[in-house]
Amino acid sequence: MTVFNDLMSMLSLALNEKDLSEKEIKDRLDELNNGGLDWEKLAELAKENSVIGILYDILEGYDKIPEAVMKTVSFYSRKLCRRNYKFLVIYEKVKEAFERAGIQFCIMKGFAAAQDYPVPDVRKLSDLDILLPDPEALPRAKQVLEEIGFTTQEEQYANHHLCMREPGGKLIEIHNMLAEPFDDAKVNAYLEKLVPECRKHIVVKEIMDVDIPVLTDAYHAFELLMHMLQHFLLAGFGIKMLCDWVVLWNRGLSEEDRKQYMELVEKSRVKGFSDAITRVCIRYLGLKRDNVLWMGLYDGKLSREELDAETEEFTADLFEAGEFGKVKGRMVALRGSGPFDYIREFHHQMHINFPKAGKCFLLWPVLWVITLVRFLRNNKKVRSVSSRELFDNAKKRGRLVKKLHIFE
Repeated sequence: MTVFNDLMSMLSLALNEKDLSEKEIKDRLDELNNGGLDWEKLAELAKENSVIGILYDILEGYDKIPEAVMKTVSFYSRKLCRRNYKFLVIYEKVKEAFERAGIQFCIMKGFAAAQDYPVPDVRKLSDLDILLPDPEALPRAKQVLEEIGFTTQEEQYANHHLCMREPGGKLIEIHNMLAEPFDDAKVNAYLEKLVPECRKHIVVKEIMDVDIPVLTDAYHAFELLMHMLQHFLLAGFGIKMLCDWVVLWNRGLSEEDRKQYMELVEKSRVKGFSDAITRVCIRYLGLKRDNVLWMGLYDGKLSREELDAETEEFTADLFEAGEFGKVKGRMVALRGSGPFDYIREFHHQMHINFPKAGKCFLLWPVLWVITLVRFLRNNKKVRSVSSRELFDNAKKRGRLVKKLHIFE
């Protein structure tokens, strides 16, 4: 994990650039460079995790970085900026259309997260995430966007949002939930109730010189957390979202937002996951401990040594995942490692694949068979790994989920 550690150290510098002098940044870069830093591998890992743009500002002008590597960093940073500004243009079109139709909305994740970066322009956007606080507004929103040239994507990859593409091909996702349904009915019911509540927690902020409606800090932090949890339970989410976490909490939240955030994570029973993410960011990415100690990160039953070991295990899982778990041999993380945990997850996947048919329990045996056939076929043709390898990985990750007390 040497290159991983070097990348995390460099990202820590970039994310805290405003609090450091030029000399402090240069001295730390010299220290990394003198330690045998592999610049080519670091740039490749940063690119794979979509964080290469974040490094641009601290590396520009550093005289010891190989010219070829700096050209790579510059190329991808400029590419990210152009892409992000194209999304701003798309946002303006969506905003105008929705305001004309009287549809309330806000932007989640991408632009909302970018507001806290030292250089918001280089926080990569993969798509434009739109939340509708009124779930009943989705059909109307779809119609409005189709009227201005957007098209509905034939294959939809989730049940909690609608994927559409603007005329230039860029992806937008219209959400009517904060996350894909989990395998816990009570948590799903709680998240469903929160969506209309979000309409009371929308504020307009100036981001990249544009006024954008986003969720208030507590709700924004919570939706980031649930997005990370969703991807973690599927295959993983890599480093980029951790960077979002660092800049948000380093900015600091009001006392009211802190209380609200704790209420959200405790009611959804994900505090263990929130604590684990936060401890990783403190250790590796320069998250200021004093800004988050109020969460009670170290007040549990485990000793500091045990918490450190858990943090290392969690970090290793994140490193293995890459961005959104795009590596072979990764599978969903079970909520345990026993036979019942496999059965519960298999049943949950059936409901994800067949959200409507799965409501009829008489169809379950047929849907279970279809789900199993799909799983075995995808292992062979898509993942190109053995089922045994996937199950072993799921079992290992399931033990980690158990330690984090997710939904317990």
